[in-house]
Amino acid sequence: MAFNLAALTAYTQENTDLLSSAVLNTDELAHVSIRTGVPAARTAINVFSGTITEQDRDCNMADAGNLTFDQVVIDVEDKAIAQDLCPTDLREYWLAERMRPGAVGGEEVPFEETIVSYVASSVQKNISDFIGGALISNINVGGGAQNSGQTAASTAGTIIDDLNDLYEALPAAIQLKDDVKIFMSPSFYRMAVRAFVAANQFHYDFAAGTGDVYLPGTNALLVQSSGMIGSNRFLAFSASQAIFATGLMDDAETIRMVYDNVNDKVAMRAYYRRGLAVYDVANTAVNGNF
Repeated sequence: MAFNLAALTAYTQENTDLLSSAVLNTDELAHVSIRTGVPAARTAINVFSGTITEQDRDCNMADAGNLTFDQVVIDVEDKAIAQDLCPTDLREYWLAERMRPGAVGGEEVPFEETIVSYVASSVQKNISDFIGGALISNINVGGGAQNSGQTAASTAGTIIDDLNDLYEALPAAIQLKDDVKIFMSPSFYRMAVRAFVAANQFHYDFAAGTGDVYLPGTNALLVQSSGMIGSNRFLAFSASQAIFATGLMDDAETIRMVYDNVNDKVAMRAYYRRGLAVYDVANTAVNGNF
């Protein structure tokens, strides 16, 4: 396996799912609802909810219960990453990756795969940052979210009570769902885990092999998001309420890399779409308005 700049173009042309894989494997997207094939525009996404009512069986039964069709508006935007990369820098990065711990047994990752993986991770970081920020913008007291009543940022001594107050602020119908999430910054996530351990209240879902952390005594999964770094907010909702929209259905979204041997540079371009909206904000909760 060699340092082959010309192979980058062929690799990105042949592996047309590189961008899709990068976007859909972003950690936060495992905890929200996803819609693909959405154009870059202000778009109305169809959603529905319903109730099913039991009744006695007879020959004159009337309809009971209802299905409610509604829409949530999402602003989906075209985004891009554009860089002209120096071959010397790319070679140093590739060599460093070959020497990192775990790269043993004589196996080598092809140069083009290593570089494209670096680009894909950059796309994922941007998507993660966007999701956290968009959730903060959508779920707030001013927008109608339920207020847990918290008046100051959590500390190691208060975070367990603060999270339980947040969960209790959720409507009962949301608490009963099996996809309740509590989003927070990585620093508060770590604070919560340490507090659970210190209080002997920790619970890990080792059976699933994921190491997921739940708020003890509840079905609420704690989720850390890089887009919430620096924020004191905790956001609780059902995963089905947060809708992430993207395209991924045509050639407009892709990763391309081309080596310009005249100027000795690798032109890298990544194009993708993203948007997020929260449906039924009144049935979400936030930890106060401080």
